[in-house]
Amino acid sequence: MSISFVTLGTTAGLLLLATLPAAAQTPDSAATRTRPKGTLIKLGTGIVPPGLEVSGYRGISVPVVVSIEHYLSSQVSVYANGFSGFKLGSSRFIEYQKAGFGYYGFDAGIRYYYNQEKRRRKGRASGPFVGNYVALQTSSVFRASSYSDYRYSGLTAVWGMQRRLGKYGWLDAYAGAGIGRFAQKYYITDFTGTQYGILPELGIKFSLGSRLTH
Repeated sequence: MSISFVTLGTTAGLLLLATLPAAAQTPDSAATRTRPKGTLIKLGTGIVPPGLEVSGYRGISVPVVVSIEHYLSSQVSVYANGFSGFKLGSSRFIEYQKAGFGYYGFDAGIRYYYNQEKRRRKGRASGPFVGNYVALQTSSVFRASSYSDYRYSGLTAVWGMQRRLGKYGWLDAYAGAGIGRFAQKYYITDFTGTQYGILPELGIKFSLGSRLTH
C-alpha cells in the first residue's frame, strides 16, 4: 500500500513540475536557449535528521550523504540521496543495535529552480544546480536494529536553496512538510502496523561535489 501511495504522488508531481519551465520562460529567454545539461555527484554531511544523533543511550552518530542530481532542462532536475548515520560513540543499548551505523535511508525527487533569469539579471547566484528551488520528493528511513528496521516513509513538498562554496564545495539548505507513513512500535519484535501523519523535512548539507558532464 505504501508503494502505491508514494508512486502515485510522485508521478503526479513529475507531471506538474515538468510543465513549469514552459510557462515560466519565454521562447527567446537566455535560460531557454542555454539548456544546461550535466550530472552532479556529491559527498557530504551536515544537520540532516535522521542521521545526526547525540544521545547518552544511542551514542554519537554523524550523517554521511551521497547525492546525485541530473539536469533535465534549464530549470528542472531529478535527484537521489542515500544517507546513513555513522556511529562515533558508544551506546548503552549497543546490544540492540547493529554496530557501525544508526539510521539509514534514501530519498528521490524532482526540483524546479525558479527565477533563474531574474537572478542572472540581478547578478545573483544562478546556473546549473544553483539557486532557489521547490521540490517534490519521496523518502524512506530505517534504523539498524535488532528489532524492526522500518521507521517511516513519506511524500513531502520542499523549498530550498543550493549554492556553490568555492570550486568544489556545495551548500544545500531546505525545509518542507508532507504526509508520512510511520511504523507503530517499530522497536517491538511483534510489529503491529503503521499509521499516517505529518512528516516534516528540514536539513542543511555541506558537500564536496563535481559535475560529470557540462
